[in-house]
Amino acid sequence: MAELHRDRRRALSFGAIADAYDRLRPRYADALIDAIAGPGMTALDVGAGTGILSRQLRERGVDVLAVEPDPGMAGVVQRAGIPVEVATFEEWDDRGRAFDLVTFGQSFHWVDAEVAVPRLAGLVRQPGRVVLLWNKLRPSSPSNDELRAASPDYVNVDAVSSDPSQADAALAELRGRFTAAGFSVTEREDSWTETQPGEHWLDLIFTYSAHSTLPEDRRAALRAALAEVIGERDVTIAASTIALIAQR
Repeated sequence: MAELHRDRRRALSFGAIADAYDRLRPRYADALIDAIAGPGMTALDVGAGTGILSRQLRERGVDVLAVEPDPGMAGVVQRAGIPVEVATFEEWDDRGRAFDLVTFGQSFHWVDAEVAVPRLAGLVRQPGRVVLLWNKLRPSSPSNDELRAASPDYVNVDAVSSDPSQADAALAELRGRFTAAGFSVTEREDSWTETQPGEHWLDLIFTYSAHSTLPEDRRAALRAALAEVIGERDVTIAASTIALIAQR
């Protein structure tokens, strides 16, 4: 995760699939959003993508500003009526602005943590919060192991890290960074189960850059291999939103 932000080809690959991304990507758990957002707050949504999280915050009465480096993604945010500034977080001009809440919805791995964490301490008003969110989607039927066995190109559609063995280490690293910057850090996970038609699941996983940026022949082969495993079944998913909440 620490080096993924350097891969700008992947980071800026989403604009070409912006509409599918907006339609297919899951929303964040409502109970968690209720816990961090409320009327009258101001929020900066960094790496806003198509504005999925931005819209959830706005629904709760939050005044949201989005920052998104991909113009194709930012265009979807703009069409939703949310102000958006096109820039990477590292190069974005804050113009002295500060916020009650700064969020990263499935996007913190696209920024340089060494630059971002110290900067965030100056962007959040006391006693504001920085909240990093990830949606974890783990198929249970067919099992994730069955899908992984179908092709070496399949990666987990997972939270924090595509390698489950590295997820805890990645969160521990982030806790340490925010603690060193003067934040107190807590974590929260809200879970649910859902079932999707097989074709919907396949469409969804190809909105993740590890799959969408494969060469066309490998992308087609991966989809065919996964479709063979799924067959006529629906896909049952154990899902959750994981949040790292850093409080000033």
